[in-house]
Amino acid sequence: MNFSEPEKQLIQAAFVWGQIAQQQGYTLSDLDIEKSVLLHRLLSGRPPLAFPPPLRHGFPWYEVIEGGDTFIVNVSEATADADTLMSGKAARSTSGAGDTCIMIEGSPWRVAASLRTGEEYIVEWGRYPMQWRLCKHWQVNDEMTLQLQRFRAANPAAEAQLEPAVDQREYGELRVDEMDTVWHSQWHLTRIGLSGWIWLGTPEEPPHSKERTPLHEDSRGPLLLGDSDTPRGSLWLRVEEAEGESRFIQLGGDCDYQQLVRQAKSDPESLIHCVQGDTLRVMDCHGLNPLRQVSIPAQLAPWENFELGLRAFELVPENAHAD
Repeated sequence: MNFSEPEKQLIQAAFVWGQIAQQQGYTLSDLDIEKSVLLHRLLSGRPPLAFPPPLRHGFPWYEVIEGGDTFIVNVSEATADADTLMSGKAARSTSGAGDTCIMIEGSPWRVAASLRTGEEYIVEWGRYPMQWRLCKHWQVNDEMTLQLQRFRAANPAAEAQLEPAVDQREYGELRVDEMDTVWHSQWHLTRIGLSGWIWLGTPEEPPHSKERTPLHEDSRGPLLLGDSDTPRGSLWLRVEEAEGESRFIQLGGDCDYQQLVRQAKSDPESLIHCVQGDTLRVMDCHGLNPLRQVSIPAQLAPWENFELGLRAFELVPENAHAD
């Protein structure tokens, strides 16, 4: 029996989904199949993450791991132990007994640090070695300010009660200053450190720090890492950095160091075309100390977001600030 490529993809997706569903306690009911975000993800050709992602109103929230840096979120303080707040499949948040948690988008996140109670926290989720900053921001609400000022003008002796319109996003708090300006609060969830797209890959044992040495550096630190004491070997290119950590991708296993160092000095962005094969090896480092290493299908890497070459500077005319 011969299967078409779409049929093979369907069988593979169903097999992976069935394994994960069984591990996490799902039943294979029609409703679970129809509602499964993971199954739809697998059918689109995108693999599961290494660990269960955060939940957003009960559904997997992949974007907060793989995608953007900052999200506007709904937040409320957890008033009970996370295990009693969540049940069934949601228990995979892996918040341990005794952990301090805060509710973000309906799920308990672990509080790693409380910087300003009620205002700013460092939070974590599950098994991911990642952190996010959860911070309350105050912004002027122009529409409500205008409504309040019109109300004051028409009803100078009346008291005003502030309530957001039905079609507005739910605000955490509203306040009015002495100028009758209405402010509303929004919670921003911002990733700290390197992005999480590598968790699409398969974890590997990271090399010992002595096995890699800087071959070329720029103003931000090591750009190329290679094997020690040899003119050829594996070569790693820095593509991302944040909070003292750097992410490198392997260009190849038998590279001419002298040639590629010259290329890095003249045109560092062209080095990305030296990547070999369909599988990309990625290594995260703190300084020169490897933290983790994964292999990932090359087509899943966010090539357009890689930070190569010199930082861009805004060109300003010499007389721009002249009196």
